[in-house]
Amino acid sequence: MTVATEAIDTALSVATGVWIGTGARHERDAEAGRAHLLEHMLFRGTRSFASVDIDRRFDALGGDLNAATSRDETAVVARVLAEELPDAFPVLGEMATEPLLQDADLELERRIVLEEIAMIEDDPEELVFELLPRAVFGVHALGRPVIGSPDVVAGTSGDELRAFHARRYGADRIVVAAAGAVDHERLCALAERLVPPAPAAGPDDHDPGVAGPSAPAVVFRRRDTEQVQVAIAGRGPAMGDERRFALRVLDTILGGTPSSRLFQAVREERGLAYAVSTFDDQHRGGGLAGVYLGTRAENLREALSVVGDELGRIREEPVGDDELERAKQHARARVLLALESTHARMHVLGRAVLHGLPRFAPAEIAARIDAVTADEVRALAADLFAPDALSAAGVGPDEDAFRAALTPVAGPLTVA
Repeated sequence: MTVATEAIDTALSVATGVWIGTGARHERDAEAGRAHLLEHMLFRGTRSFASVDIDRRFDALGGDLNAATSRDETAVVARVLAEELPDAFPVLGEMATEPLLQDADLELERRIVLEEIAMIEDDPEELVFELLPRAVFGVHALGRPVIGSPDVVAGTSGDELRAFHARRYGADRIVVAAAGAVDHERLCALAERLVPPAPAAGPDDHDPGVAGPSAPAVVFRRRDTEQVQVAIAGRGPAMGDERRFALRVLDTILGGTPSSRLFQAVREERGLAYAVSTFDDQHRGGGLAGVYLGTRAENLREALSVVGDELGRIREEPVGDDELERAKQHARARVLLALESTHARMHVLGRAVLHGLPRFAPAEIAARIDAVTADEVRALAADLFAPDALSAAGVGPDEDAFRAALTPVAGPLTVA
């Protein structure tokens, strides 16, 4: 087990987490959703702490306790005052390494996760982002929703979930990370008391590797909604890609701020949408970057025509010096302000160590953003937003109208 810390002399709190190198991308199709279901079950009690005891302890400490599953990892994290760490960390660590995983609790938690899936299905804005990875990555594991398949969630037995935990939560894939008012040796001593599961027999861990090429595609879900939700994306930088610094600048210029090109052109100048923005996701083996907007059906064609024009402009025309400098200043400030949080620092540290990524001091990150050139921004935009490289997801009342409106933005799209 690896322990990584970053001491911050001015902090009063410690953010700490147990990071496990298993996520949705490591699941086989028949396991889709087990990593997330298991994360839920970690709160249902451990060898030493009943579920209600976990809640009461963190309530008494005034701390935050949470967990999350991504495509790349699972993390159980907390933030407490520094003097409370000896009381908080044993609970956190035991949740990850010695959960009870009882059948009766599984029946309850299964129902909760199925309700969560239903909630996403009823939220068009969230649903469009669940659909988009399938359009971008096709049948690769990165294309599946992290929350998984209702059939797998409903059909996973207690024995299967316990075996999944035993195979995926071994010491060699755990990183304990902390940032803030933390003493490294003290945290190591606490971590040494954890008892990760012994290596278990079973199928080898599944790693699908890099997402290979797939034809740009469209995924549409019909809903009788007032707005059409649209997400358009191309393959973007993967985790650790050096282009991620240029991507921060490109995102700021195109749709990341109220003064960005898309926000001004779509919302402020034409009133075609309330929400319009850019986004990106970076994972091991692949990433994506794109544009989101929600607009009424009668505005869809015009709104996407404006998006197409702005994507063409960022691909083909160099960014001016003033706009580039403002974007770099914003991107730099956004990163540095976020890193004032002990939780954010722990998050960066945990992921970097878990995935073997280079670690940069805040000043180094700022310097790399400052070094981004207009040519790098244009080259990245040309790569990401070429019409024949874009995929799309939509939620709304009319698929034919949606596909027709995409014509100014993307090339011919197959159905994913």
